[in-house]
Amino acid sequence: MLRAIARGEIEVRRSARRKKTVAVSKEIETYVLRTPVRYSVEHNIRSLTDLFNRLSARDHSSDTDLTELADELSRRYFGGRLRPESIRWVTNQNVSRWASTTTSTGDIRVSHRLQSVPRWVLETVVAHELVHLQIGPHSKEFHELADRHPRQADAKLYLEGFSDGERFSRRS
Repeated sequence: MLRAIARGEIEVRRSARRKKTVAVSKEIETYVLRTPVRYSVEHNIRSLTDLFNRLSARDHSSDTDLTELADELSRRYFGGRLRPESIRWVTNQNVSRWASTTTSTGDIRVSHRLQSVPRWVLETVVAHELVHLQIGPHSKEFHELADRHPRQADAKLYLEGFSDGERFSRRS
């Protein structure tokens, strides 16, 4: 049986526009399998198991995971002094926003769209938001602190491509 089932529900979304490819993503506690209309899930269970297992291997989708990640990044890059009051996944971030910080309360909200990205990409977003706990605007000082994570520039490119891909898939 699929390990992914143990972590959440699976929703199959069939599309007449999708001709050959199959894709899986995670939306909060639900895995979404996008398939062509005539695709047989039962017939392809072995390859789907591999697909779901690859996704779940890089899964970091609980609020507890985010809290642990924020604590780890605070210790590693900021001497443990930048810690949010709360950090959690949300579904209401718009297409151009990956996360947000409310400096007055110390709350960080991270878009659920980042649940399937590689860990280093998520790390850079969380590190960026941790810096907002201390410095609000994107100043030179802000970027010097955020750039303590060595892959900030790589992540920016990754997220630009990821965002373009999302916009393209919405049109399809």
